[in-house]
Amino acid sequence: WGIIDFFSIISNLLCNYFPLIASNGKRILTEIIMNKYLISLDKDVQRRELFFAQPYTADFAVFSAINTMQKEWDALAEVFNPTKFEQHYGRNVTKGEIGCTLSHLAVYRQIVEDQSVAENDYALVCEDDALFNSNLSPKTTALLTEKCDADIVLIGQSKIAEFDDVELEINYPTTFSFLRQKVADVTVAYPYKSYFAGTVAYLIKKSAARRFLDVLTQEKAFWLADDFLLFETQFHLNNKVVRPLMAIENPRLVSNLEAIRGSKSNNLAKKLIKYPLKKILAVKKNLGK
Repeated sequence: WGIIDFFSIISNLLCNYFPLIASNGKRILTEIIMNKYLISLDKDVQRRELFFAQPYTADFAVFSAINTMQKEWDALAEVFNPTKFEQHYGRNVTKGEIGCTLSHLAVYRQIVEDQSVAENDYALVCEDDALFNSNLSPKTTALLTEKCDADIVLIGQSKIAEFDDVELEINYPTTFSFLRQKVADVTVAYPYKSYFAGTVAYLIKKSAARRFLDVLTQEKAFWLADDFLLFETQFHLNNKVVRPLMAIENPRLVSNLEAIRGSKSNNLAKKLIKYPLKKILAVKKNLGK
């Protein structure tokens, strides 16, 4: 009778308890506790209204973006190095670019100071013009935080017209789709090289946010907020991209979207010439990691 009772107990666990764990596991995964930040200037009420009108955005904390437009250059030079910016990028920085960089750094400070967040935990950082891909499962972001190991995961991109735009493959190729990591409705891989993808939406580990703050103990910020090539080569932070994109700039807020689309045909021939080499570099980079 003891053996029968034992198997009876096991049977009940398998039939009743484990399915509950499985179903609850899915529920918990889609509601995974993750800090989400929305960077927005106080004046941009309409942008926030459009952002929060989208599903699954209620749990974003609004961070008041640092408005540098009315500040004097001497004051900005106290917290940002415009001279080194010019040396690195070959042009003068704008006040808006300084404000953008400082705003993202301030969010990183909040991420690091949150004692409830582990070093390998991701935070989701978005700007208020982010438009999410409604065709993707709502659990995709949570699954990415579970499956990915990159310091930064670029789930969105600026200056692109569509979530699965052909421009992504031609100008910013990754490895072949069957070699990419499949996570829910997207694939994840290294791009052929890190590039200026914008800061519309990305995941960043607490350890990566801490790396930025470590740099600030040595020098003032001098970089663009989306200089992911600099972050990889000098800060030693790797980044991956997702395809299709999970977020783009909301076309209702991007006045030059038609210009983006119009420029494609003009530059297509030049881009196609460069494409084979970029694709080879992408495959090589992903195989070498």
